[in-house]
Amino acid sequence: MNVVSENNEVFNASVSIKLEEGGFGLVMESRGGTKNSVNERNTDYLLALETILSRLFLLKIKTIKVFLLSSRALKIWPAMEERALKIENSTDIVLSSDAKKIKSLICKAQKNKKQNPSSTGGNSTKKILIKANLTSYQWESVVLGDTKIHTISEDELSAKAFDPKDAKSAKEQITRSISNRRGQATFRSKLLKIYNGKCAISATNLPPILEAAHIVPYQGVQTNHITNGILLRADFHILFDLGLIGVNKFYKVIVSSSLSDTEYEEYHQSDILLPKNKNEQPSLAALRSRALPYREKKIC
Repeated sequence: MNVVSENNEVFNASVSIKLEEGGFGLVMESRGGTKNSVNERNTDYLLALETILSRLFLLKIKTIKVFLLSSRALKIWPAMEERALKIENSTDIVLSSDAKKIKSLICKAQKNKKQNPSSTGGNSTKKILIKANLTSYQWESVVLGDTKIHTISEDELSAKAFDPKDAKSAKEQITRSISNRRGQATFRSKLLKIYNGKCAISATNLPPILEAAHIVPYQGVQTNHITNGILLRADFHILFDLGLIGVNKFYKVIVSSSLSDTEYEEYHQSDILLPKNKNEQPSLAALRSRALPYREKKIC
């Protein structure tokens, strides 16, 4: 799953909840890959870490512990306590309202934690485990913030427009398993028809690679309503599910900053293709329920 910002935007920062030594913790994957290339990963690591620290403080968590979790660190320091980061000579890291400062101290501690302390350099965005006295559900809340998912009650064949306001709310796991890429046959067939066999983003008109993407994630046949779907090319479907490409309430494409140096950037702020019948167009309520990809603000 990915960390979601206060503005309901998905950070390019992968995390997972881990049960370790009798308690739950949050694993943050390292930032890596060649800078500004397609293989660069977890580019929003620092922003995500700051967001997590801020939310932990708001939950009145006074102290946390942070451990290195990279494969190299596990070899060098097999015992968990040996991999603990220290700030001001203590493994109990005191939180404050200044999450940016705490983030910087943690990153500095990561950089300085190495087998040979006298060596130069060091990585400040390593794979880490953050430990606090939280349940798995509380950790999920810290990661996702106010992001919600809606359980849809209307029947797939109903003529009534899709409306997630009638749905029961629950927390969403942003990054879900990418399976059954074409979607259920009837659902996909309907989308192929109303989108005239074209990808809503790229206008690609090759049906074998066009898939039925759910706006509100699939939870059974009740979510296969055509206004809860968009016809997308296979690669766009994957990026849509990963939160790296989204569609806003104006039916414009939003592309994550992490894709700014890829071919997908050209689609940012472009209009999607829409079915002619307004009753078949994507539900705005459903679109608003999804977090939009994170876009870095350009500093002039």
